[in-house]
Amino acid sequence: MPAPHLSLPPTDRVLSPLTGWTRAHWEALADRQLEALVPYATPGFAQYRLPGRASWSGVVSDGLEGFARSFLLASFRIAGAGGDVDPRLTERYAEGLTTGTDRRRGTGLDGEAWPELTNCSQQMVEAASIAIGLHETRPWIWDKLDSQVQERIVDWFSGFVGGRTWDNNWRLFQVVSEQFLASVGAPYSQDDIDGGLDRIEDWYVGDGWYTDGDGRNFDYYIGWAMHLYPLLWARMTGPDGDGGRAKVYRERLSQFLTTYPHFFGGDGAPVHQGRSLTYRFAATAPVWMGALADCTPLEPGLTRRLASGTARHFVERGVPDERGLLPLGWYGTFLPTTQSYSGPASPYWASKGFLGLLLPADHPVWTEREAQLPVEKSEQYTALPAPGWLLHGTPHDG
Repeated sequence: MPAPHLSLPPTDRVLSPLTGWTRAHWEALADRQLEALVPYATPGFAQYRLPGRASWSGVVSDGLEGFARSFLLASFRIAGAGGDVDPRLTERYAEGLTTGTDRRRGTGLDGEAWPELTNCSQQMVEAASIAIGLHETRPWIWDKLDSQVQERIVDWFSGFVGGRTWDNNWRLFQVVSEQFLASVGAPYSQDDIDGGLDRIEDWYVGDGWYTDGDGRNFDYYIGWAMHLYPLLWARMTGPDGDGGRAKVYRERLSQFLTTYPHFFGGDGAPVHQGRSLTYRFAATAPVWMGALADCTPLEPGLTRRLASGTARHFVERGVPDERGLLPLGWYGTFLPTTQSYSGPASPYWASKGFLGLLLPADHPVWTEREAQLPVEKSEQYTALPAPGWLLHGTPHDG
């Protein structure tokens, strides 16, 4: 059962016999997390400075991270509801965009303005979440911002143009951010976009698998970054602007998803392996993206069962906590699960796991009856040649 501090709708064992969860559960979970952040906002809502160990980037960068990653969640909630949400949610993030790009509001610990985008800075990571959020909520936020605020946002993003990122999944942050600039008629570099997309071709190893940068870097970043951002980029370009790349990305994601359900136990838990495990629900992002990009090999009921099972797994173990926050850890606070780049707001990359809210309420993913995971049917042995792994799952313990 979920912790008593989290109010969820009644379960529906007809539609969802395995988890009981429906779209309403996802909306309630999103709303609880977003509302719980408000007490930690700076006065102009440009930063969310959460309690917990700071990252190596410092408190101000961590505050931006709190805004950007929660804005990603808010954008899926706003766009998925066609803007029909509590207006205070939209207003908070519009105000945060206005304040964060206003240098007059001061920088540093006593200010609210966001740090400028500089080469290989953490701000580049967070800018990508803001770019995606702005794109998905364009009719409700960007289009209603004052033109001077729009210009300030463009100026802030322009730090990407011609800039240098780390040579791994970070290349894709530059791709989506500059594509956002292109989408609003601002200066951008097509060479930066093409260069990032060309670079990931060097890391594709077959069977739907990438390595995250040179070497053998295989973990959940393949799903929540290497597959995710190219298709989010394609949503920005539209079908006539992707140069045929989106078809390739969809085919690769489809291959990846043929075996990805084997990473989840019957209790919903993802395999505990790799970096940044504190992102939790984000492990379901590629599953939702497969449905969103219409390239999934999974039946709709399996997509929802996998995602809802994962969310429910964490909820039943106290996530979010009694404050409504996502602490640094797997369930409760547990710093060995984190990296030195992890700050108090880092867990909010879990927002990617709510991508399914962009699917309309009448989509088969939300309306078809849940289907069993492979491990719920029988003992499973799955060989993954690309990363060189063997997965073993049993119906008894997942």
